[in-house]
Order: sequence, then C-alpha cells, then structure tokens
Amino acid sequence: MRGRDIFRLARPLLRGTVLALRLLPRGVCQLFLLLCKYCPTRIGIAIRYVLICRLARSCGDNVAIFEGVHLFGIKNIDFGNNISIHEMCYVDGAGGLRIGSDVSIAHGSTIMTTDHDYSDPRVKIREAKALSGAVTIGCDVWIGAGVRILAGQTIGSRVVIGAGAVVTRDVPSGSLAVGVPAKCIKTLSC
Repeated sequence: MRGRDIFRLARPLLRGTVLALRLLPRGVCQLFLLLCKYCPTRIGIAIRYVLICRLARSCGDNVAIFEGVHLFGIKNIDFGNNISIHEMCYVDGAGGLRIGSDVSIAHGSTIMTTDHDYSDPRVKIREAKALSGAVTIGCDVWIGAGVRILAGQTIGSRVVIGAGAVVTRDVPSGSLAVGVPAKCIKTLSC
C-alpha cells in the first residue's frame, strides 16, 4: 500500500493527535521531535508528522520526514501536501522556507535560509552577522541526492535539480538544473 493511501486511512487519528498536541508547550513538542529523529518505519514518520504539524508555520497532508532529517527553525517553514524529505537532510527554515506540494527531497540534501555577512574585514567571519534569505520551492519538484540550496533562492514548479548540484541562483519553472553552480540545461515538457 502506498504512503498516500495509508495517510488517507490514518488521517482522522493523525489530525486528532495534532489537536491534542496543541495542549503541550512548543518546547515539549520540540524535545519529542528531537527524540524521535531516528525512529524508524512508518510509525516514526507518523510521529514526526504530527509533531511537525504542531511546530511548523503550516503543514499539509502526507508529509513524510524520514529518519535523521534535521529541521532547524521549523516555526518558519510552510509544508505543502505530498512531500518527502529523505534521510540525513539538513533543512534550515530560520530565514523562511516554503515547500510546495508534490516535492521529493533525496537523501543528504541541504537547504539553507541563512548566510554570514563576511564583507566587514574587521569582523571575524565566524562572528559575522547572520543574513536571512527565504527559500521557496514550487510544486512538483524533485531535488536529487546531495543537493545544496543556498539562501534567497526560488525554485519554480515542475523542476528537477540533479544530484550534487549547488543552487546559487533562482531556477525557473519547467527546468532541469545540474552542476556546481547549478545551471539549467534542459526545459522539461509540461
């Protein structure tokens, strides 16, 4: 049975659990999310889902966060429907992150919404002020394994980002982008 079908069956129970979690302080839910970070199987995905629904700015249906995903600044993340974020990803939402519907993020990928202001030579780089740059990922997007998306980028809808790419500028809708830095090499048929 597909994950979407299981979600449909379990939706009333999941939504009821989300409502119950509203009674708990955010800090307690964040602790539970940290403790369940490596919980395996579909049970782990369900636990992470209800906690993310409680902690994120918004969260749609059928959001699968697999084991070992690190979510930073979750209160600034909007999740659409039918999203999968696979093992060992780092997702920084501190500067604002919107992930549209029908998005798959393969293992080992990183999304950054912050950077350092290293322009002042009098300030050590590691002590420099943090800069925020929201990231927007459109709908119907596949982000390959080991991709790095840097702060301030917008990825359009119906996009494929090839494995290992580093996204340093916006990617228009209907594109295949690959390389370091990522460049659009093909237009996808719609």
